[in-house]
Order: sequence, then structure tokens, then C-alpha cells
Amino acid sequence: MPATGKEERRRDSPLPFALYVLAYLSVLVRMFLAAAPGDPVRPVAWALMAGFLALSVAQPPLAARWRASTHVFLALQALVVVALLLTRPQFDFYALLFVGLSIVAGSGLSTRSAAVWIAAICVVCVLALAASFGRDAAIYAPSYIAGSLIIGLYGRATQNAEIARARSEQLRVELEAANRRLHAYAERAEEAAAEQERAHLARDLHDAATQTVFSMNLTAEAARIALREDPDKVGGLLDRLQSLARDALAEMRTLVRELRPSSVVDEGLVKSLQRLAALRERRDGLHVALAVHGQEGGPVDLKETVFRTAREALTNVAKHAGVVESRMDLTFGPNEITLVVQDYGRGFDPGADRNPDRYGLPAMRERVESVGGSLTVHSSPGAGTRVEARLPLARAEGPAGTAPAGPAAAPAPEGGGR
Repeated sequence: MPATGKEERRRDSPLPFALYVLAYLSVLVRMFLAAAPGDPVRPVAWALMAGFLALSVAQPPLAARWRASTHVFLALQALVVVALLLTRPQFDFYALLFVGLSIVAGSGLSTRSAAVWIAAICVVCVLALAASFGRDAAIYAPSYIAGSLIIGLYGRATQNAEIARARSEQLRVELEAANRRLHAYAERAEEAAAEQERAHLARDLHDAATQTVFSMNLTAEAARIALREDPDKVGGLLDRLQSLARDALAEMRTLVRELRPSSVVDEGLVKSLQRLAALRERRDGLHVALAVHGQEGGPVDLKETVFRTAREALTNVAKHAGVVESRMDLTFGPNEITLVVQDYGRGFDPGADRNPDRYGLPAMRERVESVGGSLTVHSSPGAGTRVEARLPLARAEGPAGTAPAGPAAAPAPEGGGR
């Protein structure tokens, strides 16, 4: 059977090979059946059949190294078949070997070469039958020509299908590599955006709150001096200090509002998590099944903490779990909000020493604990990971029913890993 050559790296279909062997075995069976008692098939026919078999066995390994050798083998085997047809006693069934040669041409050569060889095999078949049987060749030739054409074209179609499959596989590999590069680029862009945001926050703190706190420090120092030297000025300095404290508090609240995820403020926690799930599926291919229990409630700052915790947990799933599905359960209870993010990926050992550069879980835990909540992680290698955050409503609400602006709203680095 033919070698595939270097045009494409592909697997050969076993069916053309089976048809090739079937054609050869059919001729052998006919030789036994056609031999009359006392008049066995001549040894020269057996020798020619053995030579045809030897060429068939030698052709694939040689063609794998030298593709043009397929043409040489086809020519030699065609001559063997012609010699068989001319060997007495003459039998037409030797022409069945031409069908096998058409399989070799169709599945082992390029489209143009295959078409030329299949046509040449049909012509040689007609000429050999005419030389052996004269006018009676018209009885045998149509069947063998039809068989050569059909089987040869089938071999070509099979090989084209294998080429298309190999190209599709190569395209799939290239698309996966491009997708990985795109994800890496997206992560770098996200890190760059986070770094830019941190730099912006540092500038705002320096330009606003830091300067105000510095003024407060100077005023307090002046009040201490005035307390010793001129007590009458202490009242005015304390008023000034109180005014600066109010300004600093207002500036800090402004910064906290700017850091607050706008979607949580404008749309609510549930819709924000739905958008987050859709974003993960669109960007990472991670399908997140979100289940919500109870009626949404609670202060905005607490919802922001839930949102940021969910975002970090899903980032860990996308990066480390090795799965394309995850589940997120959000429960609004009378006393607390519970968030559970579950995956059934590769898992990890929570008690093992982790890379100090990875701060995803510590950041989540600090964020949740800063509002009086608790974070638990259940995981083991090969058994997936379950992250559960419980945030009490009583601690989050202040005297007026609003959440205090504090560390809960402060951003933590994302995507740092577990």
C-alpha cells in the first residue's frame, strides 16, 4: 500500500488497504478454482503473483523515504499484471489486480498524479485484455474499468478526507495556542490596568488625604505648644483640627466611592454577579452556574465585599482548577449573606506551604474578615475546591443602617493565585 508522503501528516484509512488485499486474495482463489485436474496453473503464473506481492510489500517503506518511487512500483506492477494476462492458460480475472493498483494511485499520490495513473491503468487494462482475448475483451473490460475507476476515486476521496482532518486538527492546535496567547495578553492588560489604578490611587492619596493629615499633624503640634505658652489659642487650634479631620474623612469617603464597583451600586449584587459569570465564560470559557436564594438585601459595602470575593474565587478556578464549569451559590439570610464557590477540578492541599507570591486566598480572607465575616476553604488534590464566605449583616450596618467606609471597599490585588 502507498505511503502518505510528506505533503500532510495524517493517518491512512484502513479500508483502502483492506480492498487492496481483498483484490489480491480474490485472484489467488480464482487461480485455484480455475486450475483443471491434471492441468495445474503454470509455475510462471505463481512466480508472477509472488513478484507482485514482493513489490506490494516493498513499496510502502521505500515510498515513505522517496515519494517518487510510487510511480516506479506502479509501472512494474502493471507490467506484472500484463504478463499474467498473457500467460497461458489465459484468465481474465488477473485484471482484478488493476483495481488494486488504482487504490494505490488514488490514495498514495497527489490529485493530478492519481487521475493520470487511474486513466493509464484503465487504458493498459483494455490493451492487455485485447491482446489476450481479442474481441472477447469487450466482455471483460467494462467491469474491470468500472472497478478501477470507482475504487481509485474512492481512494482519492478517502485520502482527501484524511488531509482535511489533519488540517482541521492543525488548525485546532493553532487556535488553542492563539487562545492561550490571547488569555495571557488579557491577563497582562488586566495587571497593567490594576497597576495604573494603584498609581492613580497613590496620587489621589498624596494630593488629598495625605496633605490633610499632614496639616492635622502640624495643627496638633501647634496646639501642644500653645497649651504651654498661650492656652487661649488652644480652642481655635482644636477647632481647626476638627475641621481638618472632617475634610480628611470627606476626602477618604470620596476615594472609597471611586473604588466602589459601579455595577454593584447601580445594578445590585445579583446582576453584577450575573455579568461577572458571563464575562468569565466569554473570556476564559468558564461556565458559572449561579444560584440565588432569598431576597437581595444588605448594605452596599457588604455587597461589594461579596462581589470582590466572588471575582477572586472565580479567577482562581479559571487559573488553577483545570475545569470549564463552576457553581456559585448566593444566599441572603436574615442575619448574614453567604457565598459559596464550588469547582470539581484538580484541587490542592490548603495546609501545604504556598508560593509567597500568591496572595489570592489571603486577600479574600482579609477582605471578608475586615467586615466581621469568615472565609473557609475545603479542598484536597483531585477533589475540587469549595470556598465559603459568611458575612454578618449586624456587623456591617452602622447606627444609621449604612455600612461604614473602611477596608472592605479597598481593592485587593486580583489574579494572584491561591
